Amino acid sequence: MLYILHQNTDLEEVKTEILPLLENKEYQLLTYDNVLDIEDSEKSVILTYLGDQELSEFLPKAAEQNWQVAILPHPELIFTGKGLGIENDLKQSLEDIFGLEESYNLDMLFCNGKPVFQSVNIGSVFILKRKDHNNNLFSEFYNFLKNIRKLSHLSHRRFNLSVDGEKLINTSGLGIVIVERSSSSIISKRLIEDSYMNDGMFHTLIISPQNILELIWFLFRSLVPNTKTFDQLPDFIGRIKTSNLCINKCGSLDYTVDGKQETNEEIEVHIEPQTLKLRQSSLYINDKNGKEAKKSIKIEKLPTGEKTEELTKRTLPWWPRATTEEFQDLFKVLRENAKLTSPFIVMMVLSTLIASFGLFGDSSPVIIGAMILAPIISPIVSFSMGMVRYDTNMLKTGISTILIGTAVALLVAAGVSLIIPLKVLTSEIDARLSPTLLDMGIAVASGIAAAYAHAKEGIAKSLAGVAIAVALVPPLAVAGIGIGWLDWEVFSGAFLLYLTNLAGIIMFAGITFLVLGFAPFRRARMGLIYTLIILVCVMIPLSLSFNRIQTEAQITSQLEGIKLDEAILKDIKVRIGKPLLISVKLVSSESLDANKMKMIKTKIEEKINKPIKLEVISAIEF
Repeated sequence: MLYILHQNTDLEEVKTEILPLLENKEYQLLTYDNVLDIEDSEKSVILTYLGDQELSEFLPKAAEQNWQVAILPHPELIFTGKGLGIENDLKQSLEDIFGLEESYNLDMLFCNGKPVFQSVNIGSVFILKRKDHNNNLFSEFYNFLKNIRKLSHLSHRRFNLSVDGEKLINTSGLGIVIVERSSSSIISKRLIEDSYMNDGMFHTLIISPQNILELIWFLFRSLVPNTKTFDQLPDFIGRIKTSNLCINKCGSLDYTVDGKQETNEEIEVHIEPQTLKLRQSSLYINDKNGKEAKKSIKIEKLPTGEKTEELTKRTLPWWPRATTEEFQDLFKVLRENAKLTSPFIVMMVLSTLIASFGLFGDSSPVIIGAMILAPIISPIVSFSMGMVRYDTNMLKTGISTILIGTAVALLVAAGVSLIIPLKVLTSEIDARLSPTLLDMGIAVASGIAAAYAHAKEGIAKSLAGVAIAVALVPPLAVAGIGIGWLDWEVFSGAFLLYLTNLAGIIMFAGITFLVLGFAPFRRARMGLIYTLIILVCVMIPLSLSFNRIQTEAQITSQLEGIKLDEAILKDIKVRIGKPLLISVKLVSSESLDANKMKMIKTKIEEKINKPIKLEVISAIEF
């Protein structure tokens, strides 16, 4: 027998829209109030023309009575139709129903006794909610943008989760999303891969970001098209795949079941396997239907203990914030690094000796070895933390260690220059005499890397790479050599490079600690201001030096390879001064006398529009 179940208010629509499509079919109209009047129920098929609210009451009853059910499209059918994956076209739906000879047995998900066809949303998970059943990528993104103002008010709440009656975890998060299939949410599509119909399991996603930037980055990645799933679950999302789950916390829980608001002190979710007989096809029924599934729990990276306490005390911060435990561990290490110790002095002496010999020997590998040995990066990073935390003890200890280390390096390098009877500007020494803004860029990146490597335990091994990149000891050694030679230009150029590295590291290591949440900005403000003033003072000569190098390069490119009076200009070297000094190699087919060289000098001055002092090496080409 075929029954058509409908509301009294929908009778006229049933007669005009549905009955004309049932030619040669024996059927009986049945109002929703008289649903228990069905005879021979196990062999009968009940066609429902109902909305979500009536189906949420009727389908559990149909499953209990073992009735065969087919669902026809209805104007108020949103969550149920989408959740079961049924055809949305009335004619196609009827053809599908009458084309099947038997029904499918489907799992049903229940939350506190009520059926769930799409999702259960607990807490602040507006970013995962669907506004309607026709949502696509752009409408989901638009819905998120409309709610962007709520981001600054988001906060963690506590959740106690139990599986199979056993306590699983006490954690915190913005909210929890529970779905039977990944297609129930645009976000779950990207996070859940092994989701099949009738596997006796449902999926729980605990959304627990620790800052708003982390959440925004996740959302943008989620909305990028042509990507099915994340390569791995983001760290701040826990996932539980099980057949039952209990969630509670101190006080009541606000949640939604398929968009309907509910409140309860405890949420119990469970699957009733293959309980609903659906006499029509579903988009989710495939060759993996009924695949045996295994329980899966991935919650090891969710916050617990002290971190949970801190996250629930305040609204979600925009920037990452270190927990008290993380801060205490790092602060303890940096406090020790700031102290002046005998190993520090010994390593400074040895690294300076190696750097000095490498500079005189013009050996890059030897100088790199000295960079790795140099311990001075550690008190500098400690000083940066003292600056942003405004810890006077760490500041005093750090600056005294830095100053003593600097003095030791200068004295050792000066001593080496007095012992070695050479006064030659090797290429390695010369390379450290003209710092520019490019060197400041290196110092900035190195400062960020040094602070980040200290803050993140897993990458601390990269500190040797930071030491090589920032190269603190070689310019100190060159400055010491300048002292030994009594050469102000060598000392001032190299010491300026050292100050550049020092100021850049302190400033940007401090900013990195600030961004990582190891200090509030109000506490770091004065230290950052003082460091910024020093940085600006250092950048003034760096800018002048950069402009000088730019001018030298421009003149070199103008003159290199040109032909003047049968002579070709090669190996151009330019030094800024009054007048400009240009060294040049003149290559010609015959020797040049003094008059021809004066003419070449005049033509060069006309070309670059500046007076020059010319140094010439003459070469004859046969």
